[in-house]
Amino acid sequence: MQVYALASGSSGNAMVVQGTQGCILIDAGIPQRTLLHQLAQVGITPDMLCGIVVTHEHGDHTTSVLPLAKKYHLPLLGSAGTLAALNVPTTIATVVIAQHQTYAVAGLQISAVSVKHDAAEPIAVNVRHADVAITVATDLGSWDDSLVAACAHSQLVVIEANHERERLSASRYDQALKLRIASPIGHLDNIQAGEFLAYVLRDRAPRDIWLAHLSHEANTPQLAMRSVQTVLHMHRCSDAVRSLTALPRNGTVAWGPPQRSQQQTLWDE
Repeated sequence: MQVYALASGSSGNAMVVQGTQGCILIDAGIPQRTLLHQLAQVGITPDMLCGIVVTHEHGDHTTSVLPLAKKYHLPLLGSAGTLAALNVPTTIATVVIAQHQTYAVAGLQISAVSVKHDAAEPIAVNVRHADVAITVATDLGSWDDSLVAACAHSQLVVIEANHERERLSASRYDQALKLRIASPIGHLDNIQAGEFLAYVLRDRAPRDIWLAHLSHEANTPQLAMRSVQTVLHMHRCSDAVRSLTALPRNGTVAWGPPQRSQQQTLWDE
């Protein structure tokens, strides 16, 4: 199994997971032409795509979802609430992902975990192939034991580290947006992300970590990584982190069991 983060942040989110029988997209929140170009850069062509998993209906996760599904006859997988919110045309096949159920696509096993975000019915996603598993949780304002449990067998954990609290308070956002972002159904800050990872890493199993959905206005890659590392050090579990990567807004980061995280494009300041 190979994983490629293609974009991460409020301007767009997209990830692709390659299995033995094809590939799935997890969200498609960037322009179709950009997404297809980035897929081509890692050797993935449209005919290799077998479906799109949609975590929730917000535009930075769904910009190209319907156009891609229609053009390449791809099924959409998501919660009932998300698929309803997208108003998917009847010409596009849909698969409702129910919690505690597993769905096979492209030789990959896909399951969902409910998360707390201000969307219709948002989910985090688990993808497994043989003994390799990943968990992707990119938009959530708080976490609970069910999400920690979902990461129990994951070698790669993708977790949101959206903002630094002080930077959010001092940002140019209006007060209503600041309150929304910091709410329990908004976005995780760096400290919350670190605390979540500390719980996941209690079993001491080595994992690679991707910090996702960093705010351009209220965070930086360096700040996110430093804050998370500080929390993990305080919890005495930092030695279980095999690699820690802050995903760039644009550009590709690759992961696979042989090579671990490889960042192909540096953060564009």
